[in-house]
Amino acid sequence: MSGCRVFIGRLSPHARDRDVEKFFKGYGRIREINLKNGFGFVEFDDHRDADDAVYELNGKELCSERVTIEHARSRRGRGGGPGMGGRFSPRFAGYRKSRSVGSRYGPPVRTEHRVVVENLSSRISWQLCSGIL
Repeated sequence: MSGCRVFIGRLSPHARDRDVEKFFKGYGRIREINLKNGFGFVEFDDHRDADDAVYELNGKELCSERVTIEHARSRRGRGGGPGMGGRFSPRFAGYRKSRSVGSRYGPPVRTEHRVVVENLSSRISWQLCSGIL
């Protein structure tokens, strides 16, 4: 987790600061809103407010676009430092490329449904688990 900064992806080019402020209303005091072309960042005073916003707003509509909301990665360099696996890290290059082509189902949407998987080996990885489901 990167403190109090939240990344907004798939942001409409028509979105303005006031739209983002309204979208995050009720999730705590906002220190700064920084909008770019197609994405942006929101910085909260309290990391718990950022946690709540990520948990509840990911996949919701903002200015008629379904946005992705996630914790922002480190500001240190483009990849977050050596071995950090940041946004531009070659370690995840294949994964990012395959996801950016277009997911079959779109971004995740939170529902009341949950899946509990039990009795798995402690040596199994999450990648294998996601293939089972």
